[in-house]
Amino acid sequence: MRDAKMTEKKSSPWSRLREKWSPDPMFHETEVQANRLGSLILFCSGLILTLILILTVLKIFPLQGRFMYSTTIQAIVEILILLIICRIVKNDAWWLKPLLLIGIVVVFARLDSMLTHKTAILMVLPVVFSSRYFSRKLTIITSLLTTVCFAVSAYWGATHGLINLNIVTMEKGTQMIATGGFLGDAIQNALNADPAAGDRMLIFNTLLYDYFPKWLMFSITTIISCNIARRGRSMVVTQHEKDIKTTRIESELNLASNIQADMLPNIYPAFPDRTEFDIYATMDPAKEVGGDFYDFFLVDDDHLCMVMADVSGKGVPAALFMMASKIILANNAMMGKSPAQILTDTNAAICSNNREEMFVTVWIGILEISTGKLTAANAGHEYPVVKHADGAFELFKDKHGFVIGGMDGTKYREYEMMLEPGSKLFLYTDGVPEATDAENQLFGTDRMLRALNQDVTLAPDQILKNVRFAVDAFVKDAEQFDDLTMLCMEYKGSKTES
Repeated sequence: MRDAKMTEKKSSPWSRLREKWSPDPMFHETEVQANRLGSLILFCSGLILTLILILTVLKIFPLQGRFMYSTTIQAIVEILILLIICRIVKNDAWWLKPLLLIGIVVVFARLDSMLTHKTAILMVLPVVFSSRYFSRKLTIITSLLTTVCFAVSAYWGATHGLINLNIVTMEKGTQMIATGGFLGDAIQNALNADPAAGDRMLIFNTLLYDYFPKWLMFSITTIISCNIARRGRSMVVTQHEKDIKTTRIESELNLASNIQADMLPNIYPAFPDRTEFDIYATMDPAKEVGGDFYDFFLVDDDHLCMVMADVSGKGVPAALFMMASKIILANNAMMGKSPAQILTDTNAAICSNNREEMFVTVWIGILEISTGKLTAANAGHEYPVVKHADGAFELFKDKHGFVIGGMDGTKYREYEMMLEPGSKLFLYTDGVPEATDAENQLFGTDRMLRALNQDVTLAPDQILKNVRFAVDAFVKDAEQFDDLTMLCMEYKGSKTES
């Protein structure tokens, strides 16, 4: 029983009317804007009608008729009611569109009956306005409504003496003569079957030389307005589809960014049960996803592998290449290979299927936790920065090999250094020294070293924050053009040493 009542309610005439006139969600904003424009048109029309009323009272306005005062006051009251309704519903009610269109047509028809027959532009304004709703069907309906209202208005104005057509002429032989009299008198004589040829000729000339050009112009404007409505609707639909695609792409990029972030170590402390070292890293991509990546993991209980890499390019292609490179590097490292062999085998794997000719710079180091011996290799990456126990952060200018993916068969060399308890290692990508301010100046390695040495006793996470703060203070509001990735590891010594 309840379902039957709900079905009956949904199928009621009011519901069907609401469903018919309610805008598609994608056109809601455009219809609200059109309703605001309609309110403005009504407001201006009200001002014109008020001015006509004032000038009529002061006997300045040249046209007067028996219903001049009452017609004008009635139109002004109707406009005020419509404006109040628009204000109350904030221009977004579904029924406001037809109400505004009818109101504008009626008001302009009244204006046409009060002004001279040279006001043909009043006919086209409601039709032009209706095209703002981007509905060709609605524009055609408005055109038909305007035709009826303005025809009634023309007859009303003529028969009540509101339009003086003394300037209408007819040709008799080669002499142009003025007909004189009101068009209303001619219409009345014609209706009374008055055989006066002058009256009939006056009506004929008025229709042929005045109203026919007016309706011809009106028809052309209607066709143009229908085309504008159709094109406008097509543009809104196209833009809506683009917005949907853009939203989907943004959603997918945000998801890709989250996936990329989850692929990198991001839980700290990373090894809460290991007191021999402390490590921290960050990555801030220039776009939603980036080509930089870092990695650190335990190869076994006594060896910590650290990776810092930078893929050529930006965005999604670099991110995909970065994911593949990271997996290949980690797989080779977990086999217990040396850093040089890891780079050699990774390069061979990437070069075997690299049609896009992308490459990646890599620094990789394996720390023997029990002794502090660090074995590393560099494939075209930035110099690492090392701070020994009682020293300051300094660049360690190691020997670079060729980039990974650049040339098949490349061999890489490795080197060793000893870290004492209290030593720190800082790794980064070129996004740090090449950070650029608004004047196109680079942050540089000197500023980076000053930021690192601001307080060398800080924990790795605070050291990275100092560097990032220095970079942000340097670039200020300039756009970030490159991914910015950093890693800091502090060696505290083996358990036996502590």
